[in-house]
Amino acid sequence: MQVPQALDIMEALYQAAEHPDVTAIQRYGRDTEPGGQSPAGVRLWHQSGSSSMLWAAVPPRDAQPLPLGEMPPPRLRFWRLLVFTHQLLDIARPEPVAGWELCATPGVGWTENGQPTPSALRITCRDRTVIYLRSTATSGDRREPETDPYPDYQIPQGVREWHLRVSAPSAERA
Repeated sequence: MQVPQALDIMEALYQAAEHPDVTAIQRYGRDTEPGGQSPAGVRLWHQSGSSSMLWAAVPPRDAQPLPLGEMPPPRLRFWRLLVFTHQLLDIARPEPVAGWELCATPGVGWTENGQPTPSALRITCRDRTVIYLRSTATSGDRREPETDPYPDYQIPQGVREWHLRVSAPSAERA
């Protein structure tokens, strides 16, 4: 699977999730491979004006898998996006994706209770490609709530029934 196809899946899952804290979902970047000048990703805008982004990065050899754990508070948007995405994948189980796991990227983040914080999602595809999606966040114009403003949110049936065919590869330039 190629990066644009993986991001197509992520974007479709975020749309299907209909999370009340997400005000907009936007694709960005021009690169079709990780490591370029315009990394491709998906950005979620939140009620507070902050955003969280999932973008294609070069997979480090020494990425450390981490357990899923609890949903972190809204002030940790980058981490929340990773947990939310993992939960969506757990339910949707897109056909092109064989597995996924949270990872700590060496030199990124900090330790929390003696464990490194997750910074990425490593996706293993059925065609044996590995796509490493890093998460970052920006602050908004309002302070993030200390607790989840939507504690009763449930992933909707649309995610459980979601199916997406892998999009065709982009045409080569002439």
